[in-house]
Amino acid sequence: MAFKESTTISHPPADVFAALVDEAFNRKVTEGLGGALVAFERQGELTGPVSVTMVRSVPVNRLPDAVQKFAGKFLGDKLSLEQHETWSAPAADGSRTGQLVVTVAAAKTTATAEQLLLPTEGGTEVRVTGAVECRIPLVGGKIAQAGEPRVGKVLGRQAREVASWLGR
Repeated sequence: MAFKESTTISHPPADVFAALVDEAFNRKVTEGLGGALVAFERQGELTGPVSVTMVRSVPVNRLPDAVQKFAGKFLGDKLSLEQHETWSAPAADGSRTGQLVVTVAAAKTTATAEQLLLPTEGGTEVRVTGAVECRIPLVGGKIAQAGEPRVGKVLGRQAREVASWLGR
């Protein structure tokens, strides 16, 4: 299943990027959702290519209903999400491209995405395209399909969180 979303944040790409790859920012966002940032590692300087690996523990009740029903029966009340991000160095205009992979091993689910940070007159346009795949027999397609509409909500929340973080 595929998804495509975009939003605008009223801060320049360099600032948006710095927040997105900041451990304290990711901890705040994760805890705001009732989860915990279990591990975080960033490699590279903000002026060049950067890679980030993080592990989050998230409550199942924050996931789509189809996922909650499956997870509640088989996986317990929390899921571990592992996220890998590989970001390009900034282009001359300040834009960046990131490749993201989020894996929920216990649910045999993987989301892959490309995230673009593009400068605009008023700040940064964030574009995300990708897909969700769930390899659980019989219910995998339903779980993937239920997860994709959440991408827009997650992106919207991320934009609000970044704007709030940078406005502090």
